[in-house]
Formats: sequence, C-alpha cells, structure tokens
Amino acid sequence: MKKQVSLFGIAVLPLLLTSCGTSAVRGSNNNIYYHGYSTDLNHDGVISDDEQHLTWAQSYDVLINEIKTMAIDTSEELNERFDYMHQAEDLLMSTGAICPLYWYTDSFLIKESAQTNFFASPLGFKFLYGISGESTACIASQPDTIDPALNSSVDGATYDSHLFEGLMRWEYTGTYPNGAIGLTNGIAQPDEGATAWTKVKDAKTGTVTYTIPLKTGLKWSDGTSYNANDVVRSWKRAVNSSTGADYAYMFEIIDGGAKAETEADGASLNVKATDDNTIQVTLVSDVPYFKEILAFPALMPVPDNADANGTWATPDNYAANFKCNGPMKISSYTAGSTAGSLVMVPNTNYTGTAKVNSTKLTWAFSDDAEAMLSSYTSGAYTMIDDLPSGTAESEWKKQYPKEYYNVGQLGTYYIVFNVNDTTFNSKLTSEADREYFRKALSLLINRQYLVDSVTQGGQTPANGFVSSGLLDPDGKTEYIASNGSKHDGKGYYSTASDDFSANQAKGIEMLKSLGFTYDTTNKVFTDIPSFEYLYNTSSGHKAIAEYLQSAMKAVGITMKLSNQEWATFLTTRKSGDYSVARNGWLCDYNDPVTLLDMWTSNSGNNDAQFGKK
Repeated sequence: MKKQVSLFGIAVLPLLLTSCGTSAVRGSNNNIYYHGYSTDLNHDGVISDDEQHLTWAQSYDVLINEIKTMAIDTSEELNERFDYMHQAEDLLMSTGAICPLYWYTDSFLIKESAQTNFFASPLGFKFLYGISGESTACIASQPDTIDPALNSSVDGATYDSHLFEGLMRWEYTGTYPNGAIGLTNGIAQPDEGATAWTKVKDAKTGTVTYTIPLKTGLKWSDGTSYNANDVVRSWKRAVNSSTGADYAYMFEIIDGGAKAETEADGASLNVKATDDNTIQVTLVSDVPYFKEILAFPALMPVPDNADANGTWATPDNYAANFKCNGPMKISSYTAGSTAGSLVMVPNTNYTGTAKVNSTKLTWAFSDDAEAMLSSYTSGAYTMIDDLPSGTAESEWKKQYPKEYYNVGQLGTYYIVFNVNDTTFNSKLTSEADREYFRKALSLLINRQYLVDSVTQGGQTPANGFVSSGLLDPDGKTEYIASNGSKHDGKGYYSTASDDFSANQAKGIEMLKSLGFTYDTTNKVFTDIPSFEYLYNTSSGHKAIAEYLQSAMKAVGITMKLSNQEWATFLTTRKSGDYSVARNGWLCDYNDPVTLLDMWTSNSGNNDAQFGKK
C-alpha cells in the first residue's frame, strides 16, 4: 500500500544543490513487447533456451501466478513457495527499475492522554476510534479516495478502517506498542465452535472452498440492512474492469479472479451467497494470508449505490450517498489538500465488537509538517504522522519522551524508474542497456549515509526490495536472510558505508562501459542526459530527493526535482507520465508476495509500467 509521508526528522545537507527543472517530454518504450527477461520457470536449476527472451507477462507474471496458486499442504511445498518468491525478487531487481533505499520505520507524535486505546499496525494503519472524547489527528493531505475498493494509500486505508469493516478486522491486546496485534472476526462469525468456518479441498483441482457464516442483523450507518449478497456484489465490483481498481489483482487468489478482472461485471469470481447470512468462496489454493486479506479495505462491503468511479464517496457527494458499516461514520467531509478535513462520529448502527470511545474524531488534511507540529504543540492536534525536517530521532525523544514513537513497519522506501520513459534513449538504445544504466545509478547512492545523516529515523538501509520483518515458513528466520542473487542474505549490493567507495567506483565503470564520456580530471560524466525526479510534497521526501540529487551531481549527472500534491502525484505516477519518482510500499498482509505481485502486468499498482504499453 502506498505510503504518503516520510515520517522522520531530517538533517540539513551541506551540499550545493541544483534547482528544479521542467517536466521531461514523455515517450514510450512499450515494455509489453520487450523480450529480454529470463528465469527458471520449471525450477530445474538451469535457464534453458525456452526460458530466455521472454516478455514480462511470459516470465514474471507466470512466476507470480505460480506462487499464488501452488499447493502448499506440506512444509516442502511451503519452502518451495518461498524459493520461488526469491526467484521473483531476483527477476524484479535485475531490471534496475526498482531501487530500494531503506526499510520503513514509523515515527509519529501522540498525546499521552490518548495512548491508552490507540494502536497502529505494522501495515501502517492507525486506529483512533478507541480514544476517549474528541480528538484531532493529521496523517496526510486530502486522500485520493475513501472508496475502499479504489483506495491504494495508507492514509485512505486508515480512514476506511474506521468507516468500514470486512469479514475480519484488526484488534490490539495490551497497551501499544508493547502488546500484540492480531485478527478477530468482523462481520463474519467467529471461526470456532458452533460458528466455525468449513474448508473443503478439491482433490482434483486443488482449489479450497470456504463456507463462512456472517453475523445476523447487519446494518449500514443509515439503519438499512445488508447481508451476504452485498458482500458478493462488493467483491465483484472491486475486481471488475468497470471499476478498474488498483487492487483488482488481489482477488486472483480466488478461483476465477483473473478472468473476473477482464469482465465488466466480475461474474467469474467464484464467490456466492448460499443464503443471506453465508458466504462461500473458492480459492485457487489455501493461501496462508487469506484471513488477513479479509480484513483489507478492498474486500470491505460497500452500499449498492457505490458507483464505479467512487464519486459516491467524495466531499461533494458524500452527504447524499455515503453510508458505511464500520465503528465510525462521516459527520462532515470538506475538500482541501491542506485545509480540508474528514470528521467522524460513532456509528450508532455498528454491529461489530470494536471498542469505540471516541465521540468525535477529526482528520485534518495537510502536507505541511511544520504546520502540523505547530498545531500539535498548541494542543489542537492529538496526533500527527509526519515530522518536520532538521531534527534527529534523539532530539524527538528528548523533547517528547512520552509522546514520540518510532516503531517498525513492513515496507520499503524506494526509487521507481518508468521503463517506458524515453529520457535516456538518445544514448541507450536497448532495454538491456537501460537496465544496466539504472543499476549503475543505484550504486551511486550511499544508503547508510542516507539513514544516518538524512532520514535519522532508525531505518535500515535496504539491500533488496522485500522488507525486513517478514518471516520464512519456520516463523523465526527472516525472509531477507536469504535475499540477494546468491540467496545468501547479502542482498543485491552492499549498503555498508565502508563499501560505498567501491560501489560508486563500480557504478562509474558500468556507466563508462555504456559509452558515456568521463572527464578523468574532474571525475564527472559530461554527456549523461539530465532527468527529472518526481516526489510528493513533503519536507522529508524533499530532503531525500536533494540528497539523491547531490549523489548524482557528484559524478556529473543532473537530476532535476519536481514535486506534486499527493493525489495529483498518485495519478501522474500511475499513468506513467514521469521518468523517475519516489515510491514507498507498506505490506498489505504478512507475506512477501505482497511486495511482489504488485509488479505484474495487469496490476494497478505497477507504477514502473512493466509489461505495459
């Protein structure tokens, strides 16, 4: 899930930086036609002739589909599945289009009086409905959407997790952050005792059918009833081509999901209501994260007046159209990226078990971290989820010893290159050369310096795309312990400061081998095309962009900076109207494939444009 803010303090850079430039002229390399990918599809340890010169759809998409559909009944099959995920990450990283910088931590401020019933998840969601009385929080600027099916950002998911409830939901036991987060039933009956779910595997097809009883008496916030048929309708709306949701690919774990993505009505999705209170869904295999997906916003039920474009849930239309089923409902929704707000009050028709103590919860919109802090220190805000630049973590702890939090998250902050952009084509005439070029640029970045001297939020430099915190099938060993092209845990490059000089030297040699002119006297390149780096407005993202700019300038490469407001930025990146951009992804569930399946050709979150025209 897309993460908007950078969430850390930033040191001032002592480097001279070039100014922002205008947008690049866009072209297209039509990656859909590129036959340059190779991978061991039959897993025999050899890449044969017929496993070379493949398109992205013939290679990466096939591999991800296998990971999501393979049988995993034995420990051997589970281990094989993780081997295949490492193989997929190898292929992804071989493109150079994904340039990981660091693995996320989450830094925020919250008043001590509000902490008792507050919690956050490693997926990035914040839950504030348990805070007593009235409170105001600011986690981002105005969201692109609060339609659960159309949302793809963490801030939007936080709002949706207050307004809607799926078959499962997240809850917290103990006092944050020392307790434990886990899943509990939402609108589904508990999977135990008399209401236990049934699971049947088809021995021939390997599919697994779940029969899930729902609670009775379910109601929308306006008091009208809904039932299992509304859940089925909502899922088919979320997957179908008419809606065109970024997360439609998430339904591919359901039998018929891939076909349903191409249908205007999603009819092929193998889910049905056997009666008003029972859902029956058939999975292509018994994926271990199924229940977590049932708590994800894209699978939350929405009312039957929810249109395909999400206009029912906008500031202009919510009053006449919006209803929800979660612990809170909308009192008012005012547009404005930096002056708007979303105000929630308790949903008196909520039938769930989430503990609601809030009487009024206001989400203020802003991307100005300084203004957010000012409102927090004045007492106007109860919580803020972005901190101004120029302050190290140690100073935050000193100033706010009982209010500053820095906790782990499952996700990666990275640079994404648009593989269809033609900025470098005048010098690099093949995609193979452009891949090599992108990997060379990656080696020019000192990731340890970045987290120590720029972000200063306790982040870990990333030597691969799949983040730390995700575990192997044994439940103990981290996935990253086997990452990298040799699967030895050393990653795809070294992030140690001591190795940066060698990395930079190697990157320079790689660029020279591509034919770029290197001035040995001044130690800079003289003919590498300038390019634009796009980021969403935030002091944290700006500081990172300025460091990257200086790292490129150190070897003679001009990287121009451009920033956009959050919702506009998401649209620009999704449409492929950029050269290079900042990106960040928090896991949607606790499994490495959540960081890998987003890059398939048909994924709405595939901002790199792999396999696209």
